[in-house]
Amino acid sequence: MRIILVEDDALIALDIAGLLEDLGHEVCAEAADGCTAFTLASGDPPDLAVVDIRLARNTDGGRLARMLYDRLGVRSLFISGSITEDFRREMAGINPLGFLGKPVTRRTLDAALGTAGA
Repeated sequence: MRIILVEDDALIALDIAGLLEDLGHEVCAEAADGCTAFTLASGDPPDLAVVDIRLARNTDGGRLARMLYDRLGVRSLFISGSITEDFRREMAGINPLGFLGKPVTRRTLDAALGTAGA
């Protein structure tokens, strides 16, 4: 599966990218903020977006995920330390793949991606 990774912490992004690749997926693009991520995804839409909620440049991962879904049909898997029940309810309309808390493990990531038919 081709995945865009949107995470503003470089070390966490490196770790998640490694896990995704170890699981046989292609990280086709990486971004630290929502604007860059949407631009990259628009040029060559990925199969899935892995998105943190709080991003660089004061951008919002939920807003990005909504744009990716509404405009490109790309679903998101949220990985964040800031997932609340309110956020889950707000995102229900965009059919997210799931919500994982940080730190993410290979097992939890593999299980979440498995629900996408990966």
